Amino acid sequence: MVAAYSGCSATQTSTRTVTIGTFNIEWLGDGIEPEQKPRAEEDYAAIAQLIAQSNADVLAVQEIENDSAMRRLLRYLPGWRGLLGHGGHRQNVGVLYRSTVQCTSLGDYYPLAVNPERNRAGFVVECRAGNFDWLMMVVHLKSSSRYDSTEELRRTAIEQRREQAAVLAAWIDSLLAHGRERDILIVGDFNDFPRRSRLPTLTALERDTAVVFLTEGMTSCLDHRRKAIDHIVATTSAARRWIAERRRMLDHRAMLPDRAADRISDHCLLVGEFEISSPDSD
Repeated sequence: MVAAYSGCSATQTSTRTVTIGTFNIEWLGDGIEPEQKPRAEEDYAAIAQLIAQSNADVLAVQEIENDSAMRRLLRYLPGWRGLLGHGGHRQNVGVLYRSTVQCTSLGDYYPLAVNPERNRAGFVVECRAGNFDWLMMVVHLKSSSRYDSTEELRRTAIEQRREQAAVLAAWIDSLLAHGRERDILIVGDFNDFPRRSRLPTLTALERDTAVVFLTEGMTSCLDHRRKAIDHIVATTSAARRWIAERRRMLDHRAMLPDRAADRISDHCLLVGEFEISSPDSD
């Protein structure tokens, strides 16, 4: 099941580029107790302001509790709409997008939840801006977190993320082999980074010559000693529209006092631009 929300138009999309990004908003709740991460209305307004400052046109989002949480955020984003999947228990993924962009839900992709009790489904949308139309799956892959308190749990998390990467590679390959769309994106929280030397988990995607990690090499704005785990992956056709020098992260911790920054997220918002003037290739 998918929910859609809308607002009235404000900022216009550039006629030459579309800005696509991803943001794990860390337990964005509906305000009903008990809340995993309690927030006041001013915190929702601050999150919305950060999204607006990013100049994103289409933003993949993760850790959205439910429809009410999405609506609560959209109250502070005039000119934006939202689509939310329901395949992630209390941490769902979805898409926020400006009303100047067309996005349509194609639904939850449950094969990505290789362990349905612990993993989240992907969420697939079809979007268009200018001459660029694309399929996009929003993902939040299995984490290796403090809750993995034993070696067995840590091994299981790693193996599940490897399986999920293989599912994503197979999904891309199947679409390219049997469908007409050449421009396909996978966007979201991968909970890992490509070219990890020890215990790599994204190998299936890295070895797939049909796709490119457009955000490879970026570092976390929360700790520049660590690689970023939020990514934009594209088929080679879509990657030709990518403007590499315009990828960026918004470091809200550098903008705000610590307490205010903590109430936004433990992830940073990442965006990049694709040109939309060239004729569509498919």
